[in-house]
Order: sequence, then structure tokens, then C-alpha cells
Amino acid sequence: MSETAFKCGRCGGKGVLLIDINPDGDKENGASYIETPCDFCNGRRVLTKAQLITAPVDKRFEPDQFLPIPLPGAFRVYIGGDIFDRKMSSRQLFKLAQKALDMAMETQQFERERDEASSDKA
Repeated sequence: MSETAFKCGRCGGKGVLLIDINPDGDKENGASYIETPCDFCNGRRVLTKAQLITAPVDKRFEPDQFLPIPLPGAFRVYIGGDIFDRKMSSRQLFKLAQKALDMAMETQQFERERDEASSDKA
């Protein structure tokens, strides 16, 4: 959680994507690729937390498809049959818990205002 920049997952931190320009798919006649800057990191090879927060999501899960599980020394996520694990220090877990609490309080405020607005219309 303390990191501010992460290696781009689309280009593997290379900053470029290889585009196959060979129309017939024949790979035996030499290289048929051109390099283009990665469209996600814009060729910078890393993404900041701010970019990750504001970027559109690739997948959205329903609560029954996604289960976050905090563990001692790690954070585990169950997504559609796959289990992902990330090791975390106590400090990182505290920061994650504080951010989750802050977002829960913001969400509660939003829901309260929405409910009050809908009851005023009725």
C-alpha cells in the first residue's frame, strides 16, 4: 500500500505493445510486428495509484463472485473460483483498513443523502 507506482500489467513494464501487422499470419517470413506505445501507461512503463483509481474498471463483480479475506500478514481475494494472495505488513494492513473505513463512511453519507432525497420526492 505504501508504493506510489506499479509496473504496467498490459505491456509488462516495457512501455510498448507489439502489434502483428502480417495479414496472412505467416510467422516464418520474418518479423511482422510494429511497436506502439502502450495505451494504458502511455509508454511510461508504470502506473500511479491515482491512475489506477481513476481508470475505468476491466471487470465488475457482484458480491457473490468476489470475497475479500484479510489474513495475518496477507490479504486474500476469492474471485470466481480463483484465490489470489498478496503479502502485506501490519502497517499496510492498517492503512488498507483505514482506507476501507473511510470509504465506508463516505458511502454511508452518500446513501443517507440519496435516501433523504428520494423520501422528499415522495
